[in-house]
Amino acid sequence: MNPVVKFLLILVVSLEMTFVLNYQVNLLIIVTTGLYLLFSRLSWQRYLLLVMMPILPALGAWTSFSIYGTRDMAIIMVTRIIAYIFLGAAFSYTTDMILLLDTLEQRFHLSTTFVYGLRGALTFVPRVRQEIKIIRTAALMRGESLSFYSPQLFFKAILVSLRWSTRLAEAMASHGF
Repeated sequence: MNPVVKFLLILVVSLEMTFVLNYQVNLLIIVTTGLYLLFSRLSWQRYLLLVMMPILPALGAWTSFSIYGTRDMAIIMVTRIIAYIFLGAAFSYTTDMILLLDTLEQRFHLSTTFVYGLRGALTFVPRVRQEIKIIRTAALMRGESLSFYSPQLFFKAILVSLRWSTRLAEAMASHGF
């Protein structure tokens, strides 16, 4: 499916869901997107994440609307939260972002500079993850343990990111962007 069409379809369904206060519509969206995700053959970790992710927000909405509102509104809000999460997963888990950016550039005449910058940012994220693993490994070799909230880890990752951003800016300038 064309990624832009998928994005627009999910956007329209989300807007429709925002203005319709009907839990049956939300359940229909949950079932439809759930089947779509099942047929997409994702990894079991993603399915587990999809089941676990809405628990806390749904519990919070249920508690809040049950105490300060009506039970019907609580049901609507809980199903709406789950439907939004399923819609987001249907887009993010099954869409290639590079293909989406290429389609936006070619068919919808999005600025080439903007697309190039987004592509750079999308390739930047896996590099940062890899660099954090390298920094942690180097720290372990020195006998230090860096947790995910360690200021040393953040500082070193920011320094590496600044170096990469300078290189990316130079590459964009050399290509005429």
